Amino acid sequence: MYTVTNTYCRNCKQEADAGKSWPLCKKCESVAYCSKDCQISDWPIHKPICRPRRADETWAIRILSNNGIGNEDPMKYFQHELIKDNHPIFSSGGERCPVTQLLGVPLVIHSMGINKGAPGSNEIAVKLRVETSNGFAPDMWQLKSPGECIVMREDRKPLTMALLEAIYRFISHLMSYPILETGWAPWTGLLNPSVWQMFGKKYYEEQQSAGRQGFGYFFPPVDCQ
Repeated sequence: MYTVTNTYCRNCKQEADAGKSWPLCKKCESVAYCSKDCQISDWPIHKPICRPRRADETWAIRILSNNGIGNEDPMKYFQHELIKDNHPIFSSGGERCPVTQLLGVPLVIHSMGINKGAPGSNEIAVKLRVETSNGFAPDMWQLKSPGECIVMREDRKPLTMALLEAIYRFISHLMSYPILETGWAPWTGLLNPSVWQMFGKKYYEEQQSAGRQGFGYFFPPVDCQ
């Protein structure tokens, strides 16, 4: 079960001195900040999930139907969603995302189209679900159309939209690797925290330079909450 860690700032990730901690957000008590300025700066990102969370609840993200988003902003297809322990993602409806497991970000995904008969295109979800062996999603994900999907961290830590976007972009980048061409090393060699960290840090810096909120700091190998 996810426990709150308040030894670093949610906004700038500054660590508190040994044996000390930063004050928690008074409303939700789930994140901490080193200063009022950092709390104000992070408020647009934190606001949607700033509410007390019970032990049987987990913050996840709903991925809306999409198709070939290209250079579009992936976050337009993301919505925060609070799910309870009776959600099917915790039972037969949840599938691990194999690539993200190797990166150190253990994601689990639930497809509405496959499990509830509500099909629709979802390029983002399909890429999150690709197998490590060949870079392709299972046939059901390609042929049945996954529709809207719920994705969460298996360790129950809150999942940020920025981190999910960066992971999606990383997998998209890897899929341009010529994994089936003779003479190239298998792409499995790229599926490790070190390669992900280098990509993620660069991606966060680019998005921050572009003025996008939520990309204040990349904390390898995962985006700490």
